[in-house]
Amino acid sequence: MTEELWTDTDFPDMGWHDCRLYGIKLPTEQFGLSFDLDYIVNWLREGDVFTGFDVAPSVLTFFNVSRLTISLDYAENLLCFISDIHRSNERASPNGFYTLWDYCIDCDVGSISFASTGFEQRLTSPPLRSDTQDLNRERLVID
Repeated sequence: MTEELWTDTDFPDMGWHDCRLYGIKLPTEQFGLSFDLDYIVNWLREGDVFTGFDVAPSVLTFFNVSRLTISLDYAENLLCFISDIHRSNERASPNGFYTLWDYCIDCDVGSISFASTGFEQRLTSPPLRSDTQDLNRERLVID
């Protein structure tokens, strides 16, 4: 059974390499930042050869976002794939009630960086077997 929900406590066990990013929902009064992406649940291999992927549409939402910087350049490429998500600089929030982290989402077309108190990632449908790292979806799953 595949997990359907992950949180920031799962960060060390997660990886977003080659996950396709479809959309970004910018923060509102709730200070949430959401990403619509295809999450690679499982890289399938036979020996040293990758034979496919189990991929699921998902929404990755960060909480209490501040210091947001977006630098994406689509001049040469109209698709966006995540290279990695980095987390650093753990510290107490100004009120002392939360833990803040600095996050950087490195993509093949640029980067997105911000501070946040954590995240959750939820699958919006079960994983599908794919020959590629994405599902090439037409419809966004982010609301």
